[in-house]
Amino acid sequence: MELNDVKPNSYVFSRILASYRDRGEWQRSFQVLKEMKNCRVNPDRQFYNVMIDTFGKYNCLDHMMATFKRMKVEGIEPDTVTWNTLIDCHCKQGHHNRAEELFEEMQESGCLPCTTTYNIMINSFGEQERWNDVKELLGKMQSQGLLPNVVTYTTLIDIYGKSGRFNDAIECLEVMKSAGLKPSSTMYNALINAYAQRGLSEQAVNAFRVMRGDGLKPSLLALNSLINAFSEDRRDAEAFAVLQYMKENDLKPDVVTHTTLMKALIRVEKFEKVPGVYEEMLLSGCTPDRKARAMLRSALRYMKSTLQS
Repeated sequence: MELNDVKPNSYVFSRILASYRDRGEWQRSFQVLKEMKNCRVNPDRQFYNVMIDTFGKYNCLDHMMATFKRMKVEGIEPDTVTWNTLIDCHCKQGHHNRAEELFEEMQESGCLPCTTTYNIMINSFGEQERWNDVKELLGKMQSQGLLPNVVTYTTLIDIYGKSGRFNDAIECLEVMKSAGLKPSSTMYNALINAYAQRGLSEQAVNAFRVMRGDGLKPSLLALNSLINAFSEDRRDAEAFAVLQYMKENDLKPDVVTHTTLMKALIRVEKFEKVPGVYEEMLLSGCTPDRKARAMLRSALRYMKSTLQS
């Protein structure tokens, strides 16, 4: 562009900045900004949104807020993308109170929250188990003429599931279907995993069956969660049946699959079978992680102590 005497604009610089962000080189943001000044190009809203997102992705909240203030000083009004990024990044860092303050500031500034904003705040309140506030947000969202979307229901099912509020999760699923929205694999993955974490294998299996009934192909994540549910419930035979299902349906087991199967065997004290699973993992091309190696050592240790006794 320089050779052809073509002057770059703010959009060009925002794309350069996004490229650095995606490569993990967030520090180059300052260099890009300096180069813009040298070229006498003023940052626009899109550039600042990318810069705010860059700092947020790499947990540089101070830089993110400084950029936000600079943006306003320069007379550029934040839009919903700006506010959503600020709120979401604070939530992900566990700064829920500050996120709520930003949510209020957004509305006071005259910028109306969109469905994405409400989804972020619903997730935030859910993580804090502020269930009345979750319901209040849903009501406020709908009064604004915004209908819950698939992401909204997926978020609700996830937060309800993690907190063991399974009746609420199932109710969300039914309400969603009655509204004509099709459940996603991600939604069922969240529900199956929530049941698995509590060792509720029968409920996990039922969720899996409903998922299949809705015409959704189970992902590796969902099947690994199902194996974990059987493991927690000391049902190793069913756990290995899931492994067989994977193989028959061209789903390649990963390191999590094999590690969870080893855990299932250890729970029922079938230590002698653990090395076989570990070997199968190696033969399948999976690289064992620290947890997998720990499982193998644990099984070998028990086998050794049994022989010595």
